Amino acid sequence: MFLLKKLINFFYKSLVILIITFFLSLGVDYLLGKKILKLIDGYLLKTQFYGRLLRVDNSIYHHGFMPNVNYKNNAGFQGKFTICTNNHGFRDSCGKKNINKNFDIAFMGDSFVEGYSVNFEDSFVGIFSESKKNLKIANLGVSSYSPKIFYSKLNYLLSEGFKFKEIIFFIDISDLYDDNVSYKLNEDLTISEIDFKKKDLKRRKFLRTNFPLTNYYMYVLKKNRQLKNKRKSEDPKENINPKFNKKANYKAEWTYYNHTTHPEYIDSIKESQKNLVSVMEKIYSMLRKNNIQMSIAVYPWPQQLKNDNVNSKHVVMWEKFCETKCNNFINYFPLFFNEKEEKSFLEVYKKYYFWNDVHFNLEGNKLISKMLIEKF
Repeated sequence: MFLLKKLINFFYKSLVILIITFFLSLGVDYLLGKKILKLIDGYLLKTQFYGRLLRVDNSIYHHGFMPNVNYKNNAGFQGKFTICTNNHGFRDSCGKKNINKNFDIAFMGDSFVEGYSVNFEDSFVGIFSESKKNLKIANLGVSSYSPKIFYSKLNYLLSEGFKFKEIIFFIDISDLYDDNVSYKLNEDLTISEIDFKKKDLKRRKFLRTNFPLTNYYMYVLKKNRQLKNKRKSEDPKENINPKFNKKANYKAEWTYYNHTTHPEYIDSIKESQKNLVSVMEKIYSMLRKNNIQMSIAVYPWPQQLKNDNVNSKHVVMWEKFCETKCNNFINYFPLFFNEKEEKSFLEVYKKYYFWNDVHFNLEGNKLISKMLIEKF
């Protein structure tokens, strides 16, 4: 009985100490969090959103890169990689400054175009740029971009005097979800969050504004956990199939399942497709008025390689769109599916994608760049 009382007393005191420590920590974070964070990683204070690190909120086109960045990222799938941007906030090779506003070719897309988890020189845009030194290339890609943001940002860039001869849009299968669920295109062509997401946005903004140190470490813990899961051994004996997160799966499955609706989408799949095409038609009209040619590229996610076919809904949709509008329609599906027929899904996946992820690794980026170099 005496021992039990001692144990209860110990746990009670420990609980009180933990609660006091917790609230003291929050107090210190509230008063001194930014100063402490500056000592830990001063670069983060230059951004408005610690969680996005290099990406900053933008009042017109939602988010983008900071200009003149040179940041070594330790969280790559293959170790460290460096992210550099030029004076316009476009991802570029390091050291590029005082770039003017005239470009021959621009690439636009999401994290695939940005060059997720690889150095610029190893991304397909970087490889293409190196092979075409006579051309001025702009990489307008940023993670989580989709056609509504394409439209808003291009409208802004053109109003600021940027010139492009041709823009190549890499249309991702996740664009259907992002345009439908994440972004609202306002009448003035600015981008805002969809209404039902605003509560979550306010909560995150409150946390990073008032408790920046807590927010930062929550982000680090989350990313480290995700990265640990994705870096699991690639030995087929241990990993018969890659494990994709639930969100990635439902962003992909509209292309190979006969869903008419989806619980994660606001509109029906058909209506979402119609809206996506409508935005791209507006982009086409804007480019045509400015004598800019449009090209579109489509490429498969691993889930499509496994469950879809070479004539995916995604391919058919944009091939039809391009019949009367595009300078080039670049279809990567046959490249991947033909190799899958010769080998296996797992072999092709491990060769061209990061394990447990949907993005291209170094070999995948090389494959994408090869067709681009041949086309242009």
